[in-house]
Amino acid sequence: MAIDKIHKSKHGFTLIELLIVIAIIALLVGLTTVVAAKVATSAKSTKEASALRSVLQAYTLATTDHRGAFIAGYSNNQTETFTGPDGEVIPWPASGRYVWRILPYLNNAAASLYVNEQSAWLNQYAGTENYNYIASLFPSFGLNSEWMGGDARTTAMPALESKRLYGKFLSDVPHPSRQLVFASAKAPDGSDEVSLIKEGYFEIKSPYFPSAGNAWRWHTIDGTPSTIPTENSGDHGNLSTRHSGEVLAGQLDGSTEFLSLNELADMRRWAPSANSHDWTPSIAP
Repeated sequence: MAIDKIHKSKHGFTLIELLIVIAIIALLVGLTTVVAAKVATSAKSTKEASALRSVLQAYTLATTDHRGAFIAGYSNNQTETFTGPDGEVIPWPASGRYVWRILPYLNNAAASLYVNEQSAWLNQYAGTENYNYIASLFPSFGLNSEWMGGDARTTAMPALESKRLYGKFLSDVPHPSRQLVFASAKAPDGSDEVSLIKEGYFEIKSPYFPSAGNAWRWHTIDGTPSTIPTENSGDHGNLSTRHSGEVLAGQLDGSTEFLSLNELADMRRWAPSANSHDWTPSIAP
């Protein structure tokens, strides 16, 4: 009788028990994967925010070096050249973009402008004849060039300058803590080399801007202005929502923060003279 009891007590797992154990293991693996992904995403965002603070500091140094004048967002001066990290001359149009203007104030350390996957992508072009040109196009951060420093390609720029409506000098910005300078950017569909890169672009564009038609220039849904992210960053000013649906923004005072597209649809963040969220200046003579 005692032997029979011992044999009965040594039964194996039932099918239901095995299924429960497998389900628990699968759940734990899933949770671990989700947590690991969140940790990795957070680490990337933290690293990018740190890099952006360095870029903002360099922007301030450049402004001081130019007696309070912001570096040009985009210059059409084709005679102006810059020297790369290896002593090479950077010709226009690469020299027209902000990248080669600010790099000397970053000790020519591209790591501050090309963060995370951007850095590995750029390294593929190291030593090629297209490196300097591509480097000028796809930094991690886009510059608010039309409202900060000026963009020579913008036909409205002479009128904006005559009315002192954009930030040309440090004294033009009354609220540095809310003045957007740089933000995480992504190349719009159809731009040069866009098929080769997923993130990064040299310029960002405000939701409103003086034009012959509707001043709103981000995308619309059924004719109504929308701040819903789309696959094409060109629909929302080349801004990238790669940080869990938010944009990493850098202000003139050196601060950084993660903002939604809805928060960045406020013109008071873009233009120093803006006094309302949909501010659009008249550029008529």
